[in-house]
Amino acid sequence: MILFFSGTGNSRAVAEELGRLLGDPVTPITPAMRGGRLDMPAGDSRLIWVYPIYSWGVPPYVLEVIRTLEINCSGSLIHHAVVTCGDDCGLADRMWRKAVKTRGWTDGAMMSVQMPNNYVAMKGFDVDSKEVEAAKLAAYPARVAEIASRLGQGDDCRGVTDIVRGRFAWLKTRVVYPWFVRNAMNPKRFSISEACIGCGRCARTCPLSNITMTPSHGNPKAQRPSWGSDCAGCLGCYHICPTHAIDYALATEGKGQYHYHPSK
Repeated sequence: MILFFSGTGNSRAVAEELGRLLGDPVTPITPAMRGGRLDMPAGDSRLIWVYPIYSWGVPPYVLEVIRTLEINCSGSLIHHAVVTCGDDCGLADRMWRKAVKTRGWTDGAMMSVQMPNNYVAMKGFDVDSKEVEAAKLAAYPARVAEIASRLGQGDDCRGVTDIVRGRFAWLKTRVVYPWFVRNAMNPKRFSISEACIGCGRCARTCPLSNITMTPSHGNPKAQRPSWGSDCAGCLGCYHICPTHAIDYALATEGKGQYHYHPSK
């Protein structure tokens, strides 16, 4: 089985391609899995977690699911991770393995797939150029095929770590990541401009259903998004907005948008 968490579609695309190649069922990591139960298909001995790298670490939402999800499996189960990253992963592999082992689970391989950058909520970060985006999208299917081939070997890939670690990995994961979680994932910092057309795409895209469409104060017939407190920090709402009406504080002003689409 493959579980995925995705905000802008990169990890979903990788999960679905991996599922096609391996013949494994693919399902999103839903909010109900926090403290919930997962029944593994009979005879399935591997669980593949697919998710994006957040500031050189594991998304807090994914960590919460790992900490609280109860898994019913008829036999032994090996947990693998296939992560998407714009550039590098830092020490995210160690964070993931620690979380898995803390549950008493068996950790297998962790491998990364480079996909187009989508993080724009801090100074100095923006989406890739169209040329770089196209190159990454052209290359990722071959990388996923390589990963599928290795995962198909079963026990032979236990302990495999095949990621782009990058420079200053310790600093990025041990210092920047905790700061990011504390200071750069606040849904109260989202704002909406007059360019909003009330289409609701942001609400439909949110993987945690944290956005609701509510009547505008100035025009009760017009709908505007409203953010709750259960935010994964994926920025899917910002990227999917067709009129670029959503901003995260002042950090996203003038920056680009990216959302995976199968036609790319």
